[in-house]
Amino acid sequence: MTERPKAFPYRECTWHVSDEQSQQWLAVLEKTGAANVRARLAQTDAASAGAIAIGTAPVITIGFAQEWLNWKDNQKSEADIERHERQIWWTRTAAIAASVAALSALFGWIWTIFIRGNNGL
Repeated sequence: MTERPKAFPYRECTWHVSDEQSQQWLAVLEKTGAANVRARLAQTDAASAGAIAIGTAPVITIGFAQEWLNWKDNQKSEADIERHERQIWWTRTAAIAASVAALSALFGWIWTIFIRGNNGL
């Protein structure tokens, strides 16, 4: 997997104007949370260049909030994929370990019945 940035790369955002403004908007978006931002964006029909009030910010460019939300969704999707891949790896490891244990038990049973059992006669 590629290394994911820990924070929203606001300087690459189409709607980035200044570092100070973007950092303020980002702090508000993070504090508000993705679900609430998504709900707030659903309440408007304005275009990406429009402005909206979210959380404590009276004005955030809709496009900035949309790009942040898209980034958040991608982060979550990548984390889910990584977790799923780890789960598959551990499931395979457990299946192999169980197979080795079953074969060991079968070998012990065969040895006890046929080899050890014949020596007792």
